[in-house]
Amino acid sequence: MWKSLFSQHWQPPRASHVSQVFSSAPIYDLIFRDLSPRTLVWLSRTCHMIYKAVIHFCQRAYNINRHLSRYFPDPLSFRSLQARTGLVISGSSALQFLDRTFYPESDLDIYSHPGHVYEVLDWIESFGYRFEPHKYQEEDWRSQVSAEWDGTQPRRLPPVEPLWHSEDHVRSTRYSNINEVYTFKRYVFIDEELVELQVQVIEAIHNPIDTILKYHSTCVMNIITFDAAYSFYPIATFEDRSALQIPGSRHRPDVLAKYIRRGWRVYTLLRPGDFAQPHESPFLPNVTRWVGDRHCWIVPLDTSGVELRPALSPTSRQFSWDPSTQNGWTMLAKRSSSVEMDSNLVATTMFRYNYIIPSESLALEIRGWVSSQGQFYHKSVTRYEWTWFDSEIPGFRKFGVAGVTC
Repeated sequence: MWKSLFSQHWQPPRASHVSQVFSSAPIYDLIFRDLSPRTLVWLSRTCHMIYKAVIHFCQRAYNINRHLSRYFPDPLSFRSLQARTGLVISGSSALQFLDRTFYPESDLDIYSHPGHVYEVLDWIESFGYRFEPHKYQEEDWRSQVSAEWDGTQPRRLPPVEPLWHSEDHVRSTRYSNINEVYTFKRYVFIDEELVELQVQVIEAIHNPIDTILKYHSTCVMNIITFDAAYSFYPIATFEDRSALQIPGSRHRPDVLAKYIRRGWRVYTLLRPGDFAQPHESPFLPNVTRWVGDRHCWIVPLDTSGVELRPALSPTSRQFSWDPSTQNGWTMLAKRSSSVEMDSNLVATTMFRYNYIIPSESLALEIRGWVSSQGQFYHKSVTRYEWTWFDSEIPGFRKFGVAGVTC
């Protein structure tokens, strides 16, 4: 009987009906908005029509200018600042952008490389934000931030005591590898309601990626640069809705509880299955990683109207990539023990930026090369004639360590 009813009353949809659905954005948006990123990719592979619909949906869903316009009336100016300085967005704001969701109570966390903080703070203040010092800071941020930064001075970077700070109004949260945090606030009317916006500039001791990898869990290991958004653990974060705690982060339990309330399942240890097939695990234990590798989810952003990075100096070779993309790490893990984010710091006057390298042998090769360069430059060249060699790093990754591709 059921077979008879099915054959009498059900017919496959006509091609014209499918065309009507996937040629109308108001209709297919209702279908796509609740699908995960991986499901959208799978769906886009079904036919050319649906592929075009998914592309158009993603262009609107991942509109970074719209995302930033809540905080800055000129988002292109902010993204140009990102391109000049390597400034990255992370924390809950990057998570919201990639997850296509909104947390009204969250703020905007942006991470700065050493030497760019003055320019970043001055830019934010120019858009009407007011500096809100914590009890250990001066009333005027200029009294503790210098406009001059000499990257040609030897970078002695001893371990420092992590800074006590607050995240999303949770007090006494401890961060690692942060030099200072600068909080700015501004009141604006949004939909006829007076809203307080908060922007926090986190000055990294080494670089933003090194700091973000010390975060409380993998679900917030996402960044937005001037030209792309990256999720380091996309399958875990956006498909499984799971997160792995990073014990060395020293965060209070209620910070993680906030993300549990937002829908993430938190693990304190890796599961046995994660070790059986590490490349199939959403947490990729003991796998060498790079920002932008095949395990990352990358959302390219429209850079129309963004002023790209100029050359670092007249003799320096220009590079178009963001410095964060040349960093890597390994999640070191053993059974029944907590994980550790491992990397090798390369901090040298031959590079404008500091980098973390997942391979010790590659890091040693880079250090050896820049040591020879440094001996010559420090004897022969002043800071005003300096050459930065950051553009060589992709070559080391490709051909370094006896020609082994990294």
